[in-house]
Amino acid sequence: MKNTILKYIILPTFLILSLLINNSCDRFTEVGLPKNQITREVVFKDDQLAKSAMAGVYRSLDEQGFLSGAPSGAQLVLAAYADELQAYGSATTDAAIFYNLSHMATTDKIKNLWTITYTQIYNINAVIEGVENSDSLSSEVKNRLKGEGYFLRALLHLYLTQTFGSIPYVTSTNYQVNQSIGKLGTSQVYAQCKTDLETAVPLLPATLAVGNRVYPTKMAAYTVLARMAYYEKNWDSALQYSNLVIADVQYKMEADLNKVFLKDSSGSIWHLLPFGATYNAYQGNVFILNTAPPTNVALRQDFIDEFETGDQRKAAWIGQKTDAQNKTYYYPYKYKQYYTSPTSLEYSVILRVEELYLIRAEAYVKKGQYDLGIADINTIRNRAGLASLANTTDQNILINALIQERRSELFSEFGHRFYDLKHYDFADVIMISKKGQWRPYFKLLPLPASELLLNPNLNPQNDGY
Repeated sequence: MKNTILKYIILPTFLILSLLINNSCDRFTEVGLPKNQITREVVFKDDQLAKSAMAGVYRSLDEQGFLSGAPSGAQLVLAAYADELQAYGSATTDAAIFYNLSHMATTDKIKNLWTITYTQIYNINAVIEGVENSDSLSSEVKNRLKGEGYFLRALLHLYLTQTFGSIPYVTSTNYQVNQSIGKLGTSQVYAQCKTDLETAVPLLPATLAVGNRVYPTKMAAYTVLARMAYYEKNWDSALQYSNLVIADVQYKMEADLNKVFLKDSSGSIWHLLPFGATYNAYQGNVFILNTAPPTNVALRQDFIDEFETGDQRKAAWIGQKTDAQNKTYYYPYKYKQYYTSPTSLEYSVILRVEELYLIRAEAYVKKGQYDLGIADINTIRNRAGLASLANTTDQNILINALIQERRSELFSEFGHRFYDLKHYDFADVIMISKKGQWRPYFKLLPLPASELLLNPNLNPQNDGY
């Protein structure tokens, strides 16, 4: 049975979350107190019930929103929005709307992405508040759940601000505050994210064993801090945090490219647990083409053509399917399980150590430590079967090499390419050459029109929309 059916099933274990939190509201500005305050008090008097409430949050993250590999997640549409995937469905499908750049402030997918994410943040805040107000939970559980909550709240706000620009940073379940909350600029959102992550670090475990990294750890928090430093071009912090993870011998790149996305990959820093013990990550079911031509998306031909000759990632991570007219289509094949398996083989990898080598390499290059930067680039290249870069002090050559390595290494993973186009400030040049209808203001998505009507403090709308 395919993973796509999972969104229609609710685990009884996670029904506790719907009792805990009022999920009848579909906008974060409308969220009020839980319907059953007694239930909240009961939940946070018991360690197992409290952990079940947070488990419901993880289930939601895997099913929809920025961190979901499912068809309803942002991963697919952001790859179609940039220059990774081509849409083949009707013009009204989410992928086609983003691929064709026909999105508007009234587009359902934009509204859903916004409201789903803020609902997830509200649920996280409810857990944080419930834990903090409890005098019954064990200190171990209190610390773990608070640490996870602060980490997740920071990560979701980071995705929101990278995608929408100025946004509210929501830290409360108080509906009177939330229904009129204003926006913060991206630099202010980053500052709040850092505060949450720094709060999370001492509460989280240092590491988790290979195959069991289904909860955030200190290493996960350091990874997100390194990513933020990369976005902000704060190269000292990028070095500091990437070094903390790379120096831990438990987090090693897999030499075999076919093992990178397995649940027991040593390079995985944090991954989401599938629905059940026989299920695998959504990505295999979403991306693998069993028939051709595609009915939804496939990789763009120009993306395929841009791989360097001899790059083994092209062979290991890209599949192909030929139709009756002998036309070949290509698809992301990082995840290889289309169906269930006797036991889960693949978890959805959210953070992995390869990203940190790329971040650290850029930090070294920007700081003029070219030999160290080249060494990190070559670590990624050599694993892919490519020859080492020659020593050079030409920063432009090295940055272009990094751009190519990030494109080949991180494709179809949670919007990396879209955010990289902005980071390197070449979104307009690249996208106009590939999509003539691209406009500079497309570097941000519009705020949902319905939210602006409900809360005027979210105005003004992003430029161009």
